[in-house]
Amino acid sequence: MSINGIGTTGYPIAGYETRKTERNVAGGNFAKQAEEAAQATAQTSTAILHGSDEETGDIAVFSNADIVNNSSITVYKTQDFDPNNPVYKVKTWDKDGNVTERMIDVSKVDPQNCDTAEMYAYTANLKESGKGSFEDTVLKAAVAKAVKNAEQRNSGSWSFSTKMNWVDIVKDIMQSEYSYGDLKGYMEWQKFLGFLDK
Repeated sequence: MSINGIGTTGYPIAGYETRKTERNVAGGNFAKQAEEAAQATAQTSTAILHGSDEETGDIAVFSNADIVNNSSITVYKTQDFDPNNPVYKVKTWDKDGNVTERMIDVSKVDPQNCDTAEMYAYTANLKESGKGSFEDTVLKAAVAKAVKNAEQRNSGSWSFSTKMNWVDIVKDIMQSEYSYGDLKGYMEWQKFLGFLDK
């Protein structure tokens, strides 16, 4: 569905906002530009969402396809998984289909200096151990990565192996939520920050 279609499908407020934004975008038609960008992404995207590993019987506890980079990542519980010593298998697929596999001990993950694979294993463990819901843990990590990717659009997005300070990323998102007056969103990110503070 194109963005122009939003206003004609029973959502007049969304349609109004789209038209308002259209007029405010310098030098062009916002709806047309957004539709062209979505079509270009759809035509060039080859990211595949991977599930359980049939060869080993390992169970996927989190999967994510990164459409911008045509890559994907899956966090697995292995057959010998020990909840008292949680170590997850994490596999990443790059745009060329090359696979990287790592074993990540979540007790050694530092949210102030870790890569995406480590953060997804860490947050998957929070979810699997019952400390937080999917929305409170791995989904927040995925959104934080997407926000950082959007900020770095001109310099290129970071890979799954680039180390980042996730605490700072979350604090930046919280500040934005607060600045926009979204106190509910602010509190949801504050809860996620609590999971990252060790």
